[in-house]
Amino acid sequence: MKYQSPRGTQDILPKDSQKWQKIIDVFRKHLEYYSFQFMEIPIFENTELFQRSVGESSDIVNKEMYTFLDRSERSLTLRPEATAGIIRAYIENGLSREPKPVKLWTHGPMFRYERPQAGRYRQFHQIDVEVLGENSVSCEVESIFMLYHIFIELGIDFRIEINSLGDLDSRKRYKEYFQKYTKGFLDDLCNDCKTRYEQNPLRMLDCKVKADQEIYAGAKKPYEFLSDPSLKRWEEIKTLFGLYKTKEQREIQNIVTNPNLVRGLDYYNDFVFEIISNDEILKGQSTICAGGRYDDLVEHLGGPQTPGYGFAAGLERLVLVTKGAISRKISLTLLSNQSEVFILESDLHKESYEKGFKLNIELNYNPANISKQIESALKKNMDYVLFYLDDERQNQKITIKNLRTKTETKCSLNPKDIIDSIIKNHENIKA
Repeated sequence: MKYQSPRGTQDILPKDSQKWQKIIDVFRKHLEYYSFQFMEIPIFENTELFQRSVGESSDIVNKEMYTFLDRSERSLTLRPEATAGIIRAYIENGLSREPKPVKLWTHGPMFRYERPQAGRYRQFHQIDVEVLGENSVSCEVESIFMLYHIFIELGIDFRIEINSLGDLDSRKRYKEYFQKYTKGFLDDLCNDCKTRYEQNPLRMLDCKVKADQEIYAGAKKPYEFLSDPSLKRWEEIKTLFGLYKTKEQREIQNIVTNPNLVRGLDYYNDFVFEIISNDEILKGQSTICAGGRYDDLVEHLGGPQTPGYGFAAGLERLVLVTKGAISRKISLTLLSNQSEVFILESDLHKESYEKGFKLNIELNYNPANISKQIESALKKNMDYVLFYLDDERQNQKITIKNLRTKTETKCSLNPKDIIDSIIKNHENIKA
């Protein structure tokens, strides 16, 4: 039998993992700068957690969750997103007693049963970021500025779309209006929208069916029903983003308002956003990061009343559109038939680490065939071969062969001298 990966999954091979890791490292650097703390959560949770948090009317709960019974007949679900799990951990572990705001992030696999296509898998990976206990617009503004600089560093061509859904009162008034507006069109709408009409009319605006979109185009927008507090908040956010200035005067020039933006999860209120890649490689799956405010979710899941805000970025899509240069580590093969080479290898690691020099070493102890080992190093795209054989041991030297220039140099066995020699002979490498 020929085994293959399940449909909608993929293997992250070594040739792709460097860009994958770079994206995580860039996010980590910026998140740590903004005082976010990393945490891990389980890959599966009790099914009810997602039903209550994501919402019974969402496509995730209705169509996409991987749910199963364990041996004790408990219903468990592979996590379709990370926010619910982080909030469950926040409540269960007493993080609500920590000084506010509590700023958390994680990354890892999520699971949704969807039709696979470019940048969309059934097992996919997200970087998830949450801020709990902060009600000011600093969450919204800080996160967008941070994400702007992250995606610039990754060399991504993108735009930022923002909107306000309003608070509970705002959404209630819009729901009443929108149900009246669409009532006469119900027979013409898709089956999903007919269901959303009763459960969550706001999500009808998120429909991708062209005929339905044409019907909704004539309706008023959610921002026209904002309560006074929500309107004040929305105006403050737009002012801080410079949306009342000319485009050239804004610090973030590629940010726009989108009155149809509602997001696909039920728990959002007020500010929501999506960051859209302009790269055609993603076709219809162009959203690379999205999120918003959810001020009632913690309380809804049994915790104290806690304002919340968060977002997630999809790693698979980011890998496809990241254009930034990948910093390449120096790689070398160390060939030796001398037992003390293990001490030398350890000393080289310590010296390179202390200097902040990124070095990958592959040790071949007692190689049977030197020429084949050099050939293997070339196939692996190694930068250097270091020889420590009988002659080198006798002369207390090491031979460094640059596989790019084919030149050889002799160096003392002092690890500092070896590292310095490699740095000197390798162009454009920072020690």
